[in-house]
Amino acid sequence: MSTPAYYPPPPTRPIGVAILAILTVLVGVFILLGGLLFLVLPVFMVGFGIPLPFGLAVGVVGGIAVLIGLLWIAVGLGLWRLRSWAWWLAVIVMVLSLFSAASTLSLAIVPLLILIYLILVRKHFR
Repeated sequence: MSTPAYYPPPPTRPIGVAILAILTVLVGVFILLGGLLFLVLPVFMVGFGIPLPFGLAVGVVGGIAVLIGLLWIAVGLGLWRLRSWAWWLAVIVMVLSLFSAASTLSLAIVPLLILIYLILVRKHFR
């Protein structure tokens, strides 16, 4: 007679990670919608006499924003599912945010706090 297999309980998601995941998805959706607007906007701008190169530049910015928005949504879903790749990507984004806000302390506080929190909850990610 064989003994039943032991399945470890699923890891618990800290409430802070859940909030961070939801906010990350929401930011991603807003960036995605803004990017889509920038993709459609050049069509109307060129129709009103705006030079074509300017419209193309706005379209390229919109395409980049769409990709960034999709990346944010993916990271938010990865954080929700406690994936280690999402943890690493969130840490990289926070470190880059710290470097970009290094000249202004007030802008660096939020990324610093998020980075510290991510380091504290690292054990929950697989």
